[in-house]
Amino acid sequence: MNQNLLIVDDEYEILLGLEEMFRYEFDLEVDVYTANSAYEALELLDRVRFDVVLTDIKMPGMDGITLFERIKENWPRCKTVFLTGYRNFDDMYRVINDRDVRYVLKSEEDEAIMGAVKELLEQGQKELEQEKLQEKQKQLLEKAEFWIRKSLLDQIASGNILEPDIGKSMNELGIGFLAKSPSLLFWIRIEGAGEDEPLRDGYYMAECLSQIFEENMPSKLRFYLHMTDIRQGVLFLQPASLDEVNWEQVFVVARGAVEYSQEIFGNACGGSFSAVLWNVPAVLMEYPERIRILRQHMIQYLGEDQGALIYLEKQEDADRESAVHSFMARIPSLKSLLELRKKKEYFACLCVCLEQMTKKCSLHDGGALEIYYSVAVLLLQFINENHLSGQMAFKTALYKLTKADAHDNWNDAARYLWEVSEAIFSVMDINENTLTERALKRVVTYIDEHLAEELSLTALAEVGGFNASYLSRLFKQVKKETLSDYILNKRMNLAKYLLAQTNEKIQNISAKTGYISPHSFTRAFRKETGVSPKEYREMRMNETDRGGESP
Repeated sequence: MNQNLLIVDDEYEILLGLEEMFRYEFDLEVDVYTANSAYEALELLDRVRFDVVLTDIKMPGMDGITLFERIKENWPRCKTVFLTGYRNFDDMYRVINDRDVRYVLKSEEDEAIMGAVKELLEQGQKELEQEKLQEKQKQLLEKAEFWIRKSLLDQIASGNILEPDIGKSMNELGIGFLAKSPSLLFWIRIEGAGEDEPLRDGYYMAECLSQIFEENMPSKLRFYLHMTDIRQGVLFLQPASLDEVNWEQVFVVARGAVEYSQEIFGNACGGSFSAVLWNVPAVLMEYPERIRILRQHMIQYLGEDQGALIYLEKQEDADRESAVHSFMARIPSLKSLLELRKKKEYFACLCVCLEQMTKKCSLHDGGALEIYYSVAVLLLQFINENHLSGQMAFKTALYKLTKADAHDNWNDAARYLWEVSEAIFSVMDINENTLTERALKRVVTYIDEHLAEELSLTALAEVGGFNASYLSRLFKQVKKETLSDYILNKRMNLAKYLLAQTNEKIQNISAKTGYISPHSFTRAFRKETGVSPKEYREMRMNETDRGGESP
């Protein structure tokens, strides 16, 4: 993360000296800003986030202590180093106990001033790291929140179980049934959600229904209502005691609780709900198929009817395409993996889906067609949303995505979908590299054309379209040198050229290479080359003279 330093002093010479010191002698990378008064500092503070303010205490108009108080109102993280010419205990008493404050006398060495600033910059970084750690711990403590529980139950309902220990995770999240034990599954559909604000009213009614189940479910049952959307969900039920379970009795008790809750819900919420109840328990891996069949019966037998209950009292005939439907549940995960560019995981998931498709012989098989077009539509949608069709045209024929009969068999179709997927990842890799190169080229071009100007990390980040810390990291990764080193080398190379090839005054050269004074330019040049600009010019002149002599 880039750090910004603001120096405030009403004495211009002191301000200039401090700026030069922190630009060219400070051993941390910071963007340095200056202000000649507290009011000018406040204007900068309205536009830029500062990590440390180094300010004189005694200034006309508004003193440093008042400035400090104004800073804290808007930037509570900002630290302050007070620079004073004498010890004033009244001033010190006002802020002496503030851990974000340091005092330094102007009579002290430069190292003491830079040390105080460095200490506060490092303190700010440590505080950020500590807050990140605390936030991470807070997130772990908040796992019981609704959306995290919903995510886990969505995995269970779809068969895409990503949690390595699903039972432990359910227990930590307070989900009221056991993953390793059989459950009765009832499908619930809420009716009568408001038409004006269906989303708000839908969540309200779902919460009401959950509360009614909580209040009216017998203590001999453990349960959990998982809403897959604002109107529909699945009710998981288990006996509180798993010793010698009589599932017929469990079903009768659960059915009675649902019937009773249905009456209360209508009176309490002004709506209704319907349910499909099945008396056969299911284990964890059977949940996706069980939910699919329950939903299917809701659609086929209830339609638009409201407030109805359907009882399935025996095992229905097995659906010949149940395997296809169970694999179809992986399609949302496939899309997510593609968007997140998790290539290895994406192809592992795709392989499972396509394997089921290739087991079919007929090109008219409904299940295989469903898998093919689901994957094909997913790919086509991703290509269109990300404007990849032009580049993809050079890699594969996209028209086949909408024509399953363009393939000789399902193996051929599976290979095609695999090739399209590989082409998408290939194009995305190229685009990512190209966009990065273009952005860095903009930054480099801007530096080359603006060497005479201030080249702060914040300003260059805006040119590249990145945040400052990412630009700094990316530049070093691609260019194999830091951004500050690149700028310094460019400025030094320009300075050497102007010193050796022109008669320009050193004062003009310092301005053209972005230094605020000839003194600061000389100091930076000597540090880089070991000689002063004047000595460098004389050395190059002598070399030219010797080169012109006759052998």
